[in-house]
Order: sequence, then C-alpha cells, then structure tokens
Amino acid sequence: MAKVKHKVGIKGSPEAVFQSLTTHDGLCGWWASSASGQAETGSQIDLTFTGLAVLSFKYDELQSNERVRLKCVSGPGPWQDSELLFELELSEEQVFVTLTHQNHNAGEDDFLYFSTKWPVYLLSLKDFIETGSGRPYPYDIKIHIGD
Repeated sequence: MAKVKHKVGIKGSPEAVFQSLTTHDGLCGWWASSASGQAETGSQIDLTFTGLAVLSFKYDELQSNERVRLKCVSGPGPWQDSELLFELELSEEQVFVTLTHQNHNAGEDDFLYFSTKWPVYLLSLKDFIETGSGRPYPYDIKIHIGD
C-alpha cells in the first residue's frame, strides 16, 4: 500500500475550506480545470484536467466543515482506487488541512509523483482561500515535462 500525508495551515474559515473541497467553483479555484457533479455522500464528481485526464471520485463521507473523504472510481494509473481524506481542524486563527492520499493497490514508486504534487495543490488551496486566487490546472507549478 502506498500513502502520502500532508498538512497546511490556512488563514480562513472551515466553511470556506469545506466549500473549496465540495463545490464546482471551489474545486476549479485551486485544483481542476472543471468539475461536474454533486457533493453528496455516494454521489460522483468528475474533475477535468484539460488535455491531461478526467478523474472521477465518489464522495464516501462528508462532515460539514470537518472532513471530506473521496474514492477515485475512474482515473489513470495509481489514481484508480485511490482514497483521499481531507481533515479540517480550526486552531487559533487558521484552519489546518490534513490530506491523506492512499491506495491499497499501489506501491511507493507509484506515489512519488503524488508526494511532490500534493504540496503544490495544497499551497494553491491556501492561496485560493487567503487571496481569492489559486493555481488550478493548467496554471499549477509543473514538476516535470508532461505534468
């Protein structure tokens, strides 16, 4: 099993972070080129990374302003069957967002990309909440040719 885990502090509210993880405008503000679907437990959301891939996730758990759990039901390579858990914790004047990305069918080498790329997107989420402008795909920081 492969797993990566990251944590970032964001100056903002748990509500703002939760909305960024569950709405079209939120997801497109920091991560994907476009999103379609509903944020309801058991529902599917499709995230498009224009010219690269479409990732389809099922919302397995939604606890308002506290946690979002997704499972990739369609996507390339080690994305397939990946599980994402976003946990939100309010502390003083910031929200700590802990992301755990794991896949029971993948090896550590499969996750080398994710271990570097998730900090890029988490910092994009931070910028989106704090300044109103993130760096979603294709405006994200590239970590290799073809990324």
